[in-house]
Amino acid sequence: MSSKQNLQKDAEEIQRLLSLATRERVKNVLKLEQQKIEAEMNRLSNTEAGKDDGTSVPKVPKQKEFHAKKITNYGWDQSEKSVKMYVSLKGVHTVPAEQVRVKYTQKSFDLIVHNLEGSNHQLNIANLLHDIDAENSSFKIKTDNLILFLRKVEKITWKYLTVAEQKSKLMKESAPPKYDDKADPSAGIMDMMRKMYDDGDDEMKRTIAKAWTESRDKEKDML
Repeated sequence: MSSKQNLQKDAEEIQRLLSLATRERVKNVLKLEQQKIEAEMNRLSNTEAGKDDGTSVPKVPKQKEFHAKKITNYGWDQSEKSVKMYVSLKGVHTVPAEQVRVKYTQKSFDLIVHNLEGSNHQLNIANLLHDIDAENSSFKIKTDNLILFLRKVEKITWKYLTVAEQKSKLMKESAPPKYDDKADPSAGIMDMMRKMYDDGDDEMKRTIAKAWTESRDKEKDML
């Protein structure tokens, strides 16, 4: 017999005793007990109703926290319309597609692969060299790798992926050459002249060629 059925029997018994009782004090005790039984029956009825209509709140299991690993194996290429990021990540094709998420902004993207072999894997690139169209950027999942398509706002060639890469390259190019006191001074000058010749315009090349010719002529006269 269920709890509700037991309570129903108790309520019927209380009601029968009330009909037989003649003393007021006994009636009050029976009525108090009757109220308790009715309250318990109402509670059980509400609980069962909640289960039937799906309004009961299910217990939410605690989400397992995964350690985040930084993705370092990637490269990039470009077409007229997009910059393509090639990200190598073993087993990425085995996780459900909804566990791979990429957030794009005008100047960045944030790739997260959730719960791959017990870890989250993340690649965050900020301060892109040029703006991208976040809404029209996308990605594809391949065997052991991902391809991200960063849609260009302007159809121009990117010389670098990020502003930081551009600054680093420019600083290296503008750094003064290291001085080697054991090296032949004339060799260093010749290297510098060759670089100026290779990087210079037509006028610069004519000037350097003339200087080389005059230098060789002087060396012949001295012999």
